Amino acid sequence: MTRPWNLDYWQSDDWYVANDRLKMMERDGVRYNPGRTDLFRSLASGNCDSIRVCIVGQDPYPQHKYATGLAFSIPPKFGRAEFPGTLREILAEYRSDLGYEIPRNGDLTRWTRQGVLLWNAIPSCADGHSLSHDWDEYKSLNREVFRRLSEKGIVFALLGSVARRYANDVDLRNNKIILTSHPSPRGSNNSRMPFRGSRLFSTINDHLNQLGLDPIDWRLDDEERDSTASAVRGNLLQNVSGVPLDGIKERAGPNYYVPGKAFQL
Repeated sequence: MTRPWNLDYWQSDDWYVANDRLKMMERDGVRYNPGRTDLFRSLASGNCDSIRVCIVGQDPYPQHKYATGLAFSIPPKFGRAEFPGTLREILAEYRSDLGYEIPRNGDLTRWTRQGVLLWNAIPSCADGHSLSHDWDEYKSLNREVFRRLSEKGIVFALLGSVARRYANDVDLRNNKIILTSHPSPRGSNNSRMPFRGSRLFSTINDHLNQLGLDPIDWRLDDEERDSTASAVRGNLLQNVSGVPLDGIKERAGPNYYVPGKAFQL
């Protein structure tokens, strides 16, 4: 396992304790998600200087076969029929917001190559048990990651109550924060800030534009990347990312964060 970004955390007592717990699980044959080699794959997918968007979830998929070390992403071998519920919600919003078709698989690696950090606030969980590794020892890791990114000036999207714990670790003078529920079906149905209808992707690009940074090309399928421009015709509504949308009007925006208050766009 690599220890990316040269973080102080890797020399801390908190990492010593967390790592010792993981080693004990390995010695006892207790599986956790993702495996050791992918535990911090999200950090290893790009250096700190390359990150311009940080999308923060809760913890890895509790089903071992889906956990990749990139929040919300699953291995490319799983097709649409096997998408977990959370990924279905994310890609439904992707389609609704941007007008793209649901991709053939749920591998989100393409986003990470453009400077999107897909981060889980709790990097591991016991196989089959969500929130089982909600350890205090991971909190200092989150705070250091958030502080390092906050110094740059990027867009943070905090999806769910676990991710929102770290909102105060972001410097609002030079960063943007978007708050929604966790993108699980239950989270969207029971929240005052639902992920569903948040227009997350176009809103991130709008914020990047305000920060003077290049937008993200969110398209996931190669065929779609080549054909979208010629396939879309007519007088269509333009969203804030400039992507044509057919008939999507007066959508509710996501919640934006200001000190002590969240409000609707």
